[in-house]
Amino acid sequence: MTSSSFDARALAQTGFEAMHSGDVHKARESFERVVAAGRADAAVHAALAYACRKLDDKSSALAAAEKALALDPRNLRALILKADHYAEIGDGRAAASFYQFAIKTAPSSDQLPADLRGDLAKAQDIVARYAGEFESFLRDALSRGGLVDGLAAGRFRQSIDILLGKKQIYFQQPHTFFFPELPQIQFYDREAFPWLDRVEAATNDIRAELLEVMKNESAFKPYVESDPSRPRKEQEGMTE
Repeated sequence: MTSSSFDARALAQTGFEAMHSGDVHKARESFERVVAAGRADAAVHAALAYACRKLDDKSSALAAAEKALALDPRNLRALILKADHYAEIGDGRAAASFYQFAIKTAPSSDQLPADLRGDLAKAQDIVARYAGEFESFLRDALSRGGLVDGLAAGRFRQSIDILLGKKQIYFQQPHTFFFPELPQIQFYDREAFPWLDRVEAATNDIRAELLEVMKNESAFKPYVESDPSRPRKEQEGMTE
C-alpha cells in the first residue's frame, strides 16, 4: 500500500467525518484535495457534490455528481442530486427519469444508509406526483380527442393502464407444454361465450350429478400422481 493511496483514503475519511459533524467547508476542502490528487472514486465525488449543494454552490454540485455517475452510473446519492437539479430547473421528465432509476437502484430500506432514507422517500413522493400529473394530462388529451369512446375503448383503456404501470402484461408461462399462438388474453369477455348462461342456469343439476358420482370413491383419481420410478416432484402442491 503506497503512502499516496493511504493519504487519500485518510483525507477522504476526514471529509466524511467533517460532513457528519456539520463542518461542510472542511468536508469540501478535504474532498477537493482528494479529487485534485486524482484519487477520488464515485463515493468521494458524490460526497463532494453533497457538500457543494449544502454550500449552495449548485453548479459545482452538479459537476461533481456527473463525475460520480461517470464512474458509477448507479451511485444513489449522485442520481438523486442530478434528479434534484432537473426538478429545480423545471425539467420534470428528466427529473422523474433520474428519480425512478434511483428508486429502482436503491437497496432495501434496512440496507440503505439512514441519511439517504429521507431523500429516497422524497424521490418516491415526487415520482408519484409526476406520474399523477402525466396521467391527468394524458387522459384529458385523449378525452378531448375522442379516443376513449367507440368499440375499441376497452382495449385501448387497457393499453393506457399498461403504459401508466397500472396493469401488468400477462403471458402464458406453462411449466411443461407450450401451445403456440394462443391469444394473450388475461380475462375473456363474457360475450365470447354465448352458452355460459345455460351452463350457469344448470348449476344445481351439475352439483347434484357431481355429488352422486362422488359417492363412488374410485370415481376420481389425482390429476398429478407420483411415480415410484421417477423423482418425486411436488408440482406446486398438486401431487396426489
